[in-house]
Amino acid sequence: MDPLRSSPCLDDMSFSWWERLSIYSLGVIISIVGLAVLSESMMQGNFLDSIFQEYFLDPIRAESMADGSYNQVNTLSYNITLILSVVSIAAILRRFRISATECTIFAIFPWIIWASLGEVVEDAGLFGTSLQPWFVSPGIHFQGAIWVISAGFFASIAAKSGNQEDDRVWVTGASISLILFQTILFLTSLQDGRLDTPMEDYLNLWPVAIFGAIGIIVAILSHPFMERWSSIEQGLFQVGIGGCLVLYGCLHSYIRMMIGLETSGQHSILLSIDRSAILESGAIEIFHPEVLFWTLIIPALVLFPVFLFVGRPNLQRMKNRGISIPGLLPSGLSLVDYEKERTQLHDDMESLTWKAILASPIVLLAMYGQAVDGIATGIGLVEYGYIEKHVFSSAVIEFFGSAYGFTVLKCVIGLVVWWFYSLQRWEHRYRHLRILMALALMTVGLAPGLRDAFRMALGV
Repeated sequence: MDPLRSSPCLDDMSFSWWERLSIYSLGVIISIVGLAVLSESMMQGNFLDSIFQEYFLDPIRAESMADGSYNQVNTLSYNITLILSVVSIAAILRRFRISATECTIFAIFPWIIWASLGEVVEDAGLFGTSLQPWFVSPGIHFQGAIWVISAGFFASIAAKSGNQEDDRVWVTGASISLILFQTILFLTSLQDGRLDTPMEDYLNLWPVAIFGAIGIIVAILSHPFMERWSSIEQGLFQVGIGGCLVLYGCLHSYIRMMIGLETSGQHSILLSIDRSAILESGAIEIFHPEVLFWTLIIPALVLFPVFLFVGRPNLQRMKNRGISIPGLLPSGLSLVDYEKERTQLHDDMESLTWKAILASPIVLLAMYGQAVDGIATGIGLVEYGYIEKHVFSSAVIEFFGSAYGFTVLKCVIGLVVWWFYSLQRWEHRYRHLRILMALALMTVGLAPGLRDAFRMALGV
């Protein structure tokens, strides 16, 4: 018999008070930024423009020229904006009835790698001056958002262009167009970036075009395996994977150039491109591939057995008892009523979720991202002489007295992510928020971690 439920849930079309507050607050922030940009052209040097230049634009310019630093104002502003964006976007996606499955994580995942590869290409000084600032934080986040929105939008339009039998073909066609556009855009920027530099006569751009073509082939080959994906998820994944291959083509050009300079003995030109290639002993070492093992492979080797022997068996037990997603309540059941009830659903959810959640991609990838960031930061600062730029990270390292203290803290944060998702129960209307929150936790760890790992591996 159904229990008596006295706390009905809000429907998907309604916003809660804190969702409305987040949307309004995010609108205020966007308006202030727009006003600051407009005031610069109308009355340069005014109070708003001065603050915007000093705390936000100047660090971006410094980062695009070399390694700039963050400050307390822009760090706090970015974090607040991220939180408001997660809550607002989740509410808007629900309002527009956009699907929210864990396939969404796999669709977005390539874009995290894309952003990291793009920042490494910028760190290597390959992009031209017009595109360079767009691959520096926070420009990389805005650009990434534009690409994601564009890929999703064109995929949605393409799906509506055909009939139900061939709509996915149109989506793949739209993805190929955007991959081709990225190839041309980045190829053109690399051509501009190498002019009047030591790379001008040595940087071969053919790998960019070749890997762009490989990206298109991968999009075509992935098409038959995406029947269960929504059109937007399909478009995001295909364009993201293709974009990653294009950016890898940029780095492949750089790798081939550096190897060619080293083997031909042109050390003076090599060091004019990257002075970090010379060691204290005077020897030349341009690549450190062992970094990828410590930063990317070791955390995966730790988490995979946890997934295999703890998460997956308990997730299967939950599915056998009619619960497909750990922590997510059935539609129509409010959190208040769930806490009051002592049904079989309640008992199964409480007894199995804390273990089954370790099979959830959104949780495992968030934990993995935090570990990668912590290990990459520790190795980079202690072993390879990099400098920490983030305010919070610098304070943590100063407190512990070692960069490896930050590594320990990030691994602990990964455990906190698991603890939070093992205890949190989500009403069905917050299914988007559940995924986007994990996506944000994954991004703030994995994106800088991958960037640091790739930088150290390539010596840039």
